[in-house]
Amino acid sequence: MTTTSTALGYKFNRDYVANGWYDTINNGELTPDQQSAVVDALIEAEVEEFEALLPEGHYWAIRTNELQYPLGDNVDVGDLTALLEQAVEAVSARLPEIEAKALADLA
Repeated sequence: MTTTSTALGYKFNRDYVANGWYDTINNGELTPDQQSAVVDALIEAEVEEFEALLPEGHYWAIRTNELQYPLGDNVDVGDLTALLEQAVEAVSARLPEIEAKALADLA
């Protein structure tokens, strides 16, 4: 399948997303390696949650800050910022579980 992409705003940038999660978990209890592992897991979960809200065949390429989708696709994806907020809320609700798994995987 041939795809195309659309550039997304700064809120979809990996560094911006990572900084938000670092701010959320930065309570001084984790080592830098633990923080990185937890933030990576939170970012992965956020991308998965966001993509679950998108039409089939649409993907968030967070490293390139793009929405990828099939060439010629004219499906309305809706308000992407609102979908991103929903994804963040879903991940925040699972934060303790995601953090525990990330730390266990690191050990």
